[in-house]
Amino acid sequence: MKFILVIILTMGALGEEPKTIEMRIPQENRAECLKSAKTFKFSFPIPMVTLSTETRCEPRMENEEPEIRGVNT
Repeated sequence: MKFILVIILTMGALGEEPKTIEMRIPQENRAECLKSAKTFKFSFPIPMVTLSTETRCEPRMENEEPEIRGVNT
């Protein structure tokens, strides 16, 4: 079964509404997806800036294509 790696990136500056971006990247299988998900775990220690990531693996729907889109929060 093929999977999609979903990466949700939230960023913003102090006093501003954070922006969220969702990226969906195809993966050949669950093991590859989980391994790739680990590469997006990081911290960004800059004062007054928020940057967070969340990842998950989902089964890929038939004909689902990679995409990047803004997410309303």
